[in-house]
Amino acid sequence: MKINYSHKLTILLLLFCSIKSYAQTNSIKGKVISDKAQPVIGANVILVGTTIGDAANEKGIFEIKNVQYGIYELEISAIGYEKRKVSNFRVNESTKPLTVVLKETAFETEQVVVSASKFEQRVEDLTVSTTIIKPDYINRRNFLTFDDVLRYIPGVQMNLEQVSIRGSSGYSKGVGARVLVAINGIPLYAGDNGDVVWELIPLSDIERVEVIKGPASSLYGSSAIGGVINIITKSTSKSSLFYFKSYIGTFDKPKHTEWRWDDSYRTFYGAELNHSNSIEDFSYTLSLKKFDNMSYRQNDYSKRYLAHLKLHYNFTPENYLMFFSNYLYSNRGNFLYWKNSQKALVPKDEETGNYVKSNRIFNGLIYHHEFNREFSGELKTSYYRTQFDGYGIEHTTSIASLFRAEFITNYIISNKFTLTSGVEASYADVKSNIFTNPEFFGSGAYIQSEFKGVKDLIVTTGFRYDYIKLDTTAGKNAFTPRLGLNYKYSDYLIFRASLGTGFRAPTPAEVFTTAGVGGGVDVKQNPNLTSESSIAFEIGTQYKPYENLFFDFAFYQTDFNNFIEPNLTKDGDIQFINLSKARIQGFEAITDWSILENELKLIFGYNYMWARDIAKNRAMKYRPRNIVYAQLKYSPTPFDFGIDFRYLSKVEEIDFALVEPPLALVVDGEKRVPIFVTDLSASYSFLIGSAPIRLNLNAKNIFNYYYVEFIGNLAPLRNFSISTEIYF
Repeated sequence: MKINYSHKLTILLLLFCSIKSYAQTNSIKGKVISDKAQPVIGANVILVGTTIGDAANEKGIFEIKNVQYGIYELEISAIGYEKRKVSNFRVNESTKPLTVVLKETAFETEQVVVSASKFEQRVEDLTVSTTIIKPDYINRRNFLTFDDVLRYIPGVQMNLEQVSIRGSSGYSKGVGARVLVAINGIPLYAGDNGDVVWELIPLSDIERVEVIKGPASSLYGSSAIGGVINIITKSTSKSSLFYFKSYIGTFDKPKHTEWRWDDSYRTFYGAELNHSNSIEDFSYTLSLKKFDNMSYRQNDYSKRYLAHLKLHYNFTPENYLMFFSNYLYSNRGNFLYWKNSQKALVPKDEETGNYVKSNRIFNGLIYHHEFNREFSGELKTSYYRTQFDGYGIEHTTSIASLFRAEFITNYIISNKFTLTSGVEASYADVKSNIFTNPEFFGSGAYIQSEFKGVKDLIVTTGFRYDYIKLDTTAGKNAFTPRLGLNYKYSDYLIFRASLGTGFRAPTPAEVFTTAGVGGGVDVKQNPNLTSESSIAFEIGTQYKPYENLFFDFAFYQTDFNNFIEPNLTKDGDIQFINLSKARIQGFEAITDWSILENELKLIFGYNYMWARDIAKNRAMKYRPRNIVYAQLKYSPTPFDFGIDFRYLSKVEEIDFALVEPPLALVVDGEKRVPIFVTDLSASYSFLIGSAPIRLNLNAKNIFNYYYVEFIGNLAPLRNFSISTEIYF
């Protein structure tokens, strides 16, 4: 049979083209990292319009093999991160590896929260209001210490260094926290005055912050009567990773010439180096930080050094041991009250030249053991040593050691029933010339169950017993039951309700303090001070009509008995006393709206709060009725722009006895206004090689609005800063 030559040519051309086509392929290789340079494990990388793709391994590396030459669009996604597309990606013989940086999302639909019930839960399953803060927001805003972060959370208020959730605290001279602050579930309060030192918290090692609003004493005990702030640290890097941050900033000059005590611009600056690595089953994180603030006020400087160490060892994938330690050295001036409103940035004469030196070390050890898939246990121990020396008219000193241990068990009885239980004990020893030398002992036991036996309904019940013994005072018993409900009406509408009790034992500082505060005023001890208790309820709902729009509403009420508050005696001295009855009622609304996917987002929060002393029929001190917080964020990659605004209405009640005759300790202390603060931020992210770099610009209080959070104490003036973050 004779073959036509044209047919032969056609066959040869087809064979050549098929061979040529087969030969012209290449692999798409690369790495997926977060904007903090951590590998995004399990990130999905696919070719849009196909099913071809790959998942990133534990180092964030992916490879899509045998991709024909051409131009493609890649889609990269991972849970907890904003989806990203890479357009016009050319595959040919010279295709280079690709590095993709994913931004963490501000809110996730199924976030894991550990602190709310001491076991892993989704936010949508909780029975109490909860807010989650991710580290990207902290870094972008260049917050210098953790308390500045809290000023921008709906429902949270800061009075100087004292935190309050939904009005749980006013201002008590930095003594006796009503919000439990913890690192990895271990409480971070001092053994003498029960306060929280915010500078001790390593901002660069934060994975997320969980803010639980409302009494949590049924699980956490005494200091959680107003809520819980749990700081979860990051997982250590699987490979060697360095992080460096430096910043410098300056305060603007006050517009009132009589306030200008210094003709120069006052500055603040700092630097931090963090290193994380893994060697087989052992991993570590080490960071060193120096941060100084020359302050806009006279005698209000601070010079601080922070060292942070974290060690992690996996015996098996399910069983691990973690140790972390934070050390803080601080040398700071003392500024409590202004001289008068004409000298608002100058302290009272008796405070000039006063300063405080302190050393603090906080150690935590966590051992987690999973006996089987249904039953696990966790041992948490800590040692917190504080030492401070105050130099002024008198030399004040205190050394406190606080030991704490807790054992937690989680038992998944069935897919419908989970049981959490635990026991804990703490002991504090104080040596001081202002708190005498008291000892403190506390112990507690708790149990909580979560039941999902009814369709779409979650029922949480819990109970805790505590025994508290503070030195020579009589021992106290406390019983704190709790009930919570969560009903998923539909995929976009969830209802919740909770009824709980709380208690708080007085700290050694509240009971035994004997010291002068200036102006002939002394703090007197009160051995008769007793524990306070509360009963609270909340009714709330989450509504998500669209994927990009989220609402959260809550009504709440808390009744306090024997509420502890500083009071001025007939002799003109300050003493902590118990108020017979107090009540706080309120409403909170939060909106999260992604106007443009992954680019433009609006977050709005409003809290109305009515707090009053029932016995005296007047408002409670330092609690604004209205708090508004708003954030507008625009993120066209690689830029990031933000506007943050907060408003607090003028507080009705203050310590009038301190500002009015005959005492008049704080001259012009009655001067206070509503708070309006507007901040601007801008960031630019880029790569040098595979190393992500971000530049942050921040302008805070851009309108230079003058206000106080506490009487006679002017809040920060307008200030500007620039910071640089490098991962390598």
